[in-house]
Amino acid sequence: MKKLATNTLRVKLFNILMGIASALQNIPAKVTPPPFRLMQIGSLFWQSRALYVATKLELADTLGDSEKSTLEIASALHLHEDHLYRLLRMLSSMGIFDETAPRVFKNSKTSAYLRQDNPKNVRAMILMHNSPEMTMPWMESLEESIRDGGVPFSKVHGVDFFNYMDQNKNFDLLFSQAMDAVENLTGNLFLDDFNWGMFDRIIDVGGSKGSKTLSILKLYPNLKAVVFDRPQIIEEAKTHWQGKIAAEILARADFQGGDMFEFLPAATSDNDLFVFSAIFHGLNNEECTTVLSKLKIAIGTHQASVLFADAVAEETNINPTIAAFDMQMLIGTTGRERTPSEWKQLLENAGFEIVEIMNVRTFVKFIIAKQIQTSHSA
Repeated sequence: MKKLATNTLRVKLFNILMGIASALQNIPAKVTPPPFRLMQIGSLFWQSRALYVATKLELADTLGDSEKSTLEIASALHLHEDHLYRLLRMLSSMGIFDETAPRVFKNSKTSAYLRQDNPKNVRAMILMHNSPEMTMPWMESLEESIRDGGVPFSKVHGVDFFNYMDQNKNFDLLFSQAMDAVENLTGNLFLDDFNWGMFDRIIDVGGSKGSKTLSILKLYPNLKAVVFDRPQIIEEAKTHWQGKIAAEILARADFQGGDMFEFLPAATSDNDLFVFSAIFHGLNNEECTTVLSKLKIAIGTHQASVLFADAVAEETNINPTIAAFDMQMLIGTTGRERTPSEWKQLLENAGFEIVEIMNVRTFVKFIIAKQIQTSHSA
């Protein structure tokens, strides 16, 4: 296999720093008396709901670059001034906003990422994860699902996650915006950690509007790409980038709509790379196997490679962030965050083998796979 990893020293440093950060996060659990620690964890939803309401009320937008009193903010947004003050005071104590004088607040470095005029904002992520659609399954049906193995989201809403999005355009739009904002959490540095130039074309399956793909095309002028997602997403993507991305880059990107459970764009050479970014963790093994069977058809007689950009859970002592993502998958889907052994079994059962599991500068890993080659003797 060609050398695909780049920036190995930077990636190693990133993982060391992430290990230190994880250790620091564990300090409260070790030094706080257990009863008080349990109370802290049991009331964390108070903080998330306060942040959600502040985001929904657009308080960071209203503050902008200036300091404002709660009276000014309440007057502008038609809010109850004392209740607003108590909300902002709580969020200020958490470091979200800065209180500069009694009942006077300004944006902090943190709340700046709630402002809609900040291109790096994570506003949609806060609104999506704290929306009624996403919180009701946690509150109303998690216990029942732990008992019977069902999906909390489906229990509450009567349909699975993706069918719900198809039927509710506002939530579908919010989800799409949240997925577009994922790179604001992780940045795109990890794209530099992989040698995309080893390939002629990438097929980005479930690539939304193609922001990551277009970032890659900027770095590699000889590379072409296909962005493949649900038809309604692709129709929006075709016009979304006009005037925002150089025409030369857009000319190398082909936007195709479809259902990955039905078909995938066909490989045209051995130097094609199929990319599944945060797709398989939302699918159960049977669904993954269906997609992998369509992938085999799409690859055909070529020797195309496959990249799964997804979390890899530790076999024991799982990272708290990965464990949280796994629970979110349990809440909304039949998927899961898989361990190395689970990834290996899943892929081998479908006729693929792992070539490499690569660290990059984000919380996911790059799992490189190829079809298992069988000898055809006469």
